[in-house]
Amino acid sequence: MLKKITFKVLIITILLLNQNSIFGQQLKIEPYEFITASNDTVQAERGTFMVKENREKSSSDSIKLSFIRFKSTNQNPSNPIVYLSGGPGGSGSETAKYERFELFMKLREVADVIAFDQRGTGMSDRLIDCPVKLNIPMSKPLTKDDYLKITTDNLKKCKSFWDSEKVDLSAYNTTESAKDLDALRKVLNVSKISLWGISYGSHLGFEYIRLFEENIDKMVLASLESPDETLRLPSKTDAFLNEICERAKDNYGMSPKYPNLKNKIIEVHKRLKEKPVVVEIEDDKGKKIKVGISDFELQIAITAIYLRDPSISNKIPKLYSELHSGNFSEIAQMIKLIKQSISEPENPMSFAMDMHSGASDTRKKEIRKQLKTSLLGDGINYLMLDWIDELNYFHLPEEFRKLKENNVKALLLSGKMDGRTYLSSAVEIAKSFKNGQHIIIDNAGHNLYMLSPVIGDLVLEFFKGKELNISEIKLEPVTFE
Repeated sequence: MLKKITFKVLIITILLLNQNSIFGQQLKIEPYEFITASNDTVQAERGTFMVKENREKSSSDSIKLSFIRFKSTNQNPSNPIVYLSGGPGGSGSETAKYERFELFMKLREVADVIAFDQRGTGMSDRLIDCPVKLNIPMSKPLTKDDYLKITTDNLKKCKSFWDSEKVDLSAYNTTESAKDLDALRKVLNVSKISLWGISYGSHLGFEYIRLFEENIDKMVLASLESPDETLRLPSKTDAFLNEICERAKDNYGMSPKYPNLKNKIIEVHKRLKEKPVVVEIEDDKGKKIKVGISDFELQIAITAIYLRDPSISNKIPKLYSELHSGNFSEIAQMIKLIKQSISEPENPMSFAMDMHSGASDTRKKEIRKQLKTSLLGDGINYLMLDWIDELNYFHLPEEFRKLKENNVKALLLSGKMDGRTYLSSAVEIAKSFKNGQHIIIDNAGHNLYMLSPVIGDLVLEFFKGKELNISEIKLEPVTFE
């Protein structure tokens, strides 16, 4: 009996060694000169490795995943820190080229910092965009039903195209991406990784907790999107707009002040709902064009463009005051851009990821209930709620949408003026982290990491393992125009 047990242990050991060897062979590392958008240069490494595109299918092909590794300046580095981009569709290697480059470099004091390109993004293998362009009439005000018909017809054509090209959209979901992250951990030959992310990156981080909590060292997440918050609640969007109205009354003690902003906003949307407008503006080449504006199109413009950060939401009081007086010139320019953007071919990765994340039946029911009285409607979700029901392409199982209580050592960051992922939701998310610390940043919006050196220093200190004796940061407000 002893000999048989010893033999079994030997076989298992050999298999494990072979498995590690296979993973090691998958990883390819080469020197890489990383150049930022401002032409700063740093010597880094580019890593690539292969994973199955669809782990649910035995016959699935492999795809190549890519990352940039900035080597630690610490002689005794901690576990690697992996950056998770937002989106879905954001690229880690692209993000590192811009303002967060400074923080990527700073975190090297702790460990290797890895800008990971999630499947379908950046330098990882990409999917084929749908070649079919939408025909969005520029001069006609379009209702939500108009957009729904145009886009669902288009998406059905795109799905047929992707099927004909053997594009496996069912493989592009947050669960597969979380498994990619753990495959990255394995090829790096480390027992744990630390995660650093924002927005959709937190959505991915929560799934990694659900599946691989024991493999996490530390975690820093900002602008939190829980597993069941791909679709936002209209009531929270309206509440955020109310917050802007309240702050605009006094405008932080500066001028101009907007004491009646809420009433003006209500009146503007009421008028547009009853009678859409057509506005003549000049395009980029100085040519006169007409832009149709409906209430739904205004809702899309406000939620997609103006709510994210104080650097742009500070325009809302002036914008609505102009709309109230009949001046649609600025918003017409924004709606022109939106119509042009919507007309562009569909990105399959972003589309599939969001469709898979979807929403629970309870959340869908609550959204539809709130839409009956919401001022900004479903603008922030665009047409996702209807696409999920009408197209019925993909949907991860319900356990995916349940935020797991966990013991991860985490730093969670939220901006009070974030109009994309709301503070009230973040407070609830933070309750699931038994060993987490939630820091609220007043006057910060969605993109908060680089708003103040204090924030970057906190992230660095946290990854160094130091205690952060702080629960709130107050930044200088961005006054309203």
